[in-house]
Amino acid sequence: MGNTGGGRASIAQEIRALLDRRRARLPEVQAVITNWRNVDQQLISLSSALDLLRNHPSVLPDATAGLAIPQLSEVRAQVAQVIEQYTAVEARFSRDTVNIGVSGSARMGKSTLLQSISGLGDEQIPTGRDLPVTAIRSRIYNSPDLRRAVLRLHSPESFLDEVIKAYHLELGFDQWPTTLDEFRTWNYPAELSDPKPDKVSLLARLRDIHAALWSYEQDLCRAEREMVVGLDHLRQFVAYPTHESQHSTDPVPRRYLAVRDARIDCAFPHAEVDRLGIIDLPGLGEIAAGAESHHVTGLRHEVDVVLLIKKASETSAFWTAADAQALKLLDLARGSIRNRGDFVYLVVNTPKGAESLADPLRAHITHQVNDGQPGKYFTVLDTDAAEPESVRGGVLSPLLTALAARLPVMDEECLTGAREAAAGTAAGIELMLADLTTAMRSVRAASGDVTETIADQARKLREDLAIELNALVAELRARVMADEDDPEYVAAIKAVYGDVVAWIEGGFGIGAETWQAAAFRAFGTDGSGRYADEQINRIRVEIGNRFAALDTFYSGQIERTRRDVGLILRRHCGDLLTGAGEGTALLTELADLLDNPRNPCPALHQAVTGLLALRMEYRSHLHPLLRPQLDGLRMQYEDPRTGRPVAVIVPELTEKGARDLYVNFTHLAENAAHEVRKALMAGEMTPVMVTYAAVEHFVDAFIRSGASNELGSPGSEREFERFARAYRDELWPGAYQGIAEGNVRYDRVMTLIDTLYGTLAEARRAA
Repeated sequence: MGNTGGGRASIAQEIRALLDRRRARLPEVQAVITNWRNVDQQLISLSSALDLLRNHPSVLPDATAGLAIPQLSEVRAQVAQVIEQYTAVEARFSRDTVNIGVSGSARMGKSTLLQSISGLGDEQIPTGRDLPVTAIRSRIYNSPDLRRAVLRLHSPESFLDEVIKAYHLELGFDQWPTTLDEFRTWNYPAELSDPKPDKVSLLARLRDIHAALWSYEQDLCRAEREMVVGLDHLRQFVAYPTHESQHSTDPVPRRYLAVRDARIDCAFPHAEVDRLGIIDLPGLGEIAAGAESHHVTGLRHEVDVVLLIKKASETSAFWTAADAQALKLLDLARGSIRNRGDFVYLVVNTPKGAESLADPLRAHITHQVNDGQPGKYFTVLDTDAAEPESVRGGVLSPLLTALAARLPVMDEECLTGAREAAAGTAAGIELMLADLTTAMRSVRAASGDVTETIADQARKLREDLAIELNALVAELRARVMADEDDPEYVAAIKAVYGDVVAWIEGGFGIGAETWQAAAFRAFGTDGSGRYADEQINRIRVEIGNRFAALDTFYSGQIERTRRDVGLILRRHCGDLLTGAGEGTALLTELADLLDNPRNPCPALHQAVTGLLALRMEYRSHLHPLLRPQLDGLRMQYEDPRTGRPVAVIVPELTEKGARDLYVNFTHLAENAAHEVRKALMAGEMTPVMVTYAAVEHFVDAFIRSGASNELGSPGSEREFERFARAYRDELWPGAYQGIAEGNVRYDRVMTLIDTLYGTLAEARRAA
């Protein structure tokens, strides 16, 4: 660092302290950038999550309208702008040098000025009198210990995308090569159908680039890389070919095309500030399509101030439209810096012998740029770019003095601009999130959660079963209360009675003659009493046994009742009971399900097992009631006056007596069967009465049972909820899988909304 006095040292110290303060604030800026990048990713995730939720069957069509981010691309563009502004601040605060950009149109003395500041020559910073010279952006840093260049090279992909594609687009070509092999064999037209001058120039450059592929292809590695070269060999990597080489017959090499940019480290001969960088920018308007906007973006990220050079000469002694356009581009690069003159300084380059042209140029600049008042908007510096001392005194010293005072202000303005952009974007996103939250409440209100839905479904299941089971009870009750006898039961009784009568009339199972012959033989050995007693008892038992054939009818009626109940249950239980049989088999499976130890339903289980235990049997339930109807089938009875047994029939011990005994027994048996039939027909216990009472009790227990301490049951209503929770996917196939999936999607959206709120709050705190 040069040190010519206290003032110079003070400026150097101030700038060094400023750079240190910048770097101290860098972590907070980087934290904000991270947060906003997270915001962008979370917006993408939220949009995808909303798409999934909106298309889920559990979401009602009326609730889908607000489940979207209709301006997602615009919101993301705003977020990208916030990130860009903070990234520019990050680049600004991460620099360990004050960077001065040097720009201007070709032949204004830009490269000459850079040589005067850096001490480099034509091999590193080429100059030219006619053609544009600077081909790539170079960064030149004051470094007392280093003398080298570090080149950042293109990969084939970046070269084709950033260089070749830009030319094709500007020329209006619909296609462009995507591999070097395609580029090598690409056929470019000799001329354009619309030969506008600027297009013709671009096509000529593109053909030159194409023809020179052989010279720089080896520098395009698979991935971007850096290459260190000596300063004596730098020119071929940073400058266009000379006029002489372009007009020779030999192939023209263009190795600079493989270079993205270059960093040059060297010792500046007269630097007031040791931590100083000079950014050599290609001449405005001299490079390919899209390069000027790229140039501006680079300025925003790489420089603290820009020197726009205007040379006083016979051809440029006035401010032109091209100069105004250049100033406009530079103005875009200042971003949130409020004072245009803080970011751009105008430099009038006055070579020896052109002093007379400098005054009119300055006057024209004052009129065109500063509204007729010197320094109103932009400071104009004067120098002879070819004289290092002139550059030092006329440009560097006043510029660095101004920067020491104004850089802290510009830093704060850049940061404030980024904060304001972030605040506006955050407010818009938060408003959008509030609208989404309102829409999400409507979704939840419409669909409910699984627990609520199961309770509702269980309640509806119980109600639906109650309706159908009560209808079955009413049907059975109507049959019980009907004036006519149950025709099915009457038919069953008649069938059994007919079987009994046929047995009697058929000779008690052995035929009349055989029975009578057996009776006569028995008279000869035992008299009439023993045989008659045996036969009357046999007849009584057989009649009872034959009426017991009604058990088949009774069990059939009970099974039919179980079937009726079971089918009602099956209709309302989805896939739960589809694999079971009917009637007893179905109710048995249901009883096992209700006895699930994880979700026991004791009241419901007892109701089902009670119906399964229902029996109606002649011997167990009816025979004891009808037994008196068979009392006529006996040989003697007790005389109520004397208490002595009195014989009912005393047959003669002859063949005629045997016939008479048969006839009497036939009459007694038929009379007894008739009485049993009559008692059955008039009896109060009929199958329909039994099944009616059983089903009514089942419905009371299954649908309307309250809590029971003995069973430990909370009551049928709560047990239906347990039952529904235990078998929801079988009772309502697919419904709860969909609801659960829908709730997962709902929760995902709500989580992302909360996360976005949190990330925005964190970004606000970090800023």
